[in-house]
Amino acid sequence: MNRFKGSPILRTTSFRFVSIFVLTAMAALAGCHSKGKTALKDLPLPPTVDGGLVNGQFIQVDYGFGIPVPSKWIYLPLSAEQEVDEVARFLDPGKEMIVRLSVQMRDPSQKFGTKVWVEQAEEDLKNHQFQTVKKETVEEWKTNSEESWIMAAFKMTDSRSNEWFDEECALSKDDYLIVAHMTLPLKTAQTDHGKKLFLAMEDSLSRITWYMPIGVRGISSSRYELQHFTEQFCRALESKSVVQVGGYFDEMYPEKSKWNAWYQQAIAGDPKSFDLQAQLSGLVINGDGATASFTLVRKDKDKDSKPVKLERNFKLAKKDSQWKITLSLDK
Repeated sequence: MNRFKGSPILRTTSFRFVSIFVLTAMAALAGCHSKGKTALKDLPLPPTVDGGLVNGQFIQVDYGFGIPVPSKWIYLPLSAEQEVDEVARFLDPGKEMIVRLSVQMRDPSQKFGTKVWVEQAEEDLKNHQFQTVKKETVEEWKTNSEESWIMAAFKMTDSRSNEWFDEECALSKDDYLIVAHMTLPLKTAQTDHGKKLFLAMEDSLSRITWYMPIGVRGISSSRYELQHFTEQFCRALESKSVVQVGGYFDEMYPEKSKWNAWYQQAIAGDPKSFDLQAQLSGLVINGDGATASFTLVRKDKDKDSKPVKLERNFKLAKKDSQWKITLSLDK
């Protein structure tokens, strides 16, 4: 039986209206540093442009974060009943606990701490027709990247007098909060099984990963696709595999045999006897076309050998929604 059927937890009873203000241009964002935090330009690309569940991790691309989902937990696609700030929902395998993940805007000039969050969380529960019976523990724990989650726990009842245990967790990041609402029937929450469910989700939250946002806070989806293509091509060049590299070239690429001969010469010898490092050294974008320069450095493992630097320049084009290398620009 689904314990949440008809519950106010799954009904929208209030709406938060979010306004996102873009304060700086992309160039300013990319160069902005804050104490103890990674600059935006240094963040890795997310594994997908669309977001959602990818290889056991929930990816939110607009704000650039990922949270691993506990094993066998259920990811629920958002529906028309979701609140405007909600980005994901999860259920444990037994469908007893529901976790609602949301992003809420905040004024970064205002202090945020335990007291502020406890008051805000309790007010939010009241707005959702819950009556808090008792405030339980308030805890704070750090993530792998040194941000902090603040957790406030409550015993509460809904409009039908059903008893629940709820943990409200918030992480403050720049001008927004990432919030996890974790709710479980009180009787279940008081068992070892219930406590393990909360611990599983807390562990996942502590392992949050940051990515380059896609959209107004980071790069455009088109730039993401091109950057993803060039990064993957660099990894292919380092693979020392002619076949793997060949997949990045258009079928109509002229003088493909000439390119194959050049790359085979670059990787000649025992693959274990040398290392390859490839990187994008230049990029100019023009609509659905681009020119790109790549640098390939070969370092043989002999003591007396010196690194050999090779460069190649290409024209790229987007065909059938995919980027391909279409032409060599080297003479």
